[in-house]
Amino acid sequence: MIGVKKYTKVSNDRLVNLFNKVVSKSRVLLAAKSRKFRDKRREKPNARLEKAKAIMAAKFRAERAKKKFY
Repeated sequence: MIGVKKYTKVSNDRLVNLFNKVVSKSRVLLAAKSRKFRDKRREKPNARLEKAKAIMAAKFRAERAKKKFY
């Protein structure tokens, strides 16, 4: 857990600035955002989806080759 202590003669604005600095140095927000906005393209696809994609790609390649001379 992240926190800062308020000492005497420290204003609330300064305390907020210190807290923001501590949070940014801890890199907690970066980790949370990376979990929130997970990139599905980087995840390893399972074998079933990989096979389906390969079949569709082969189908489109054959179709493109067939229409090449029209």
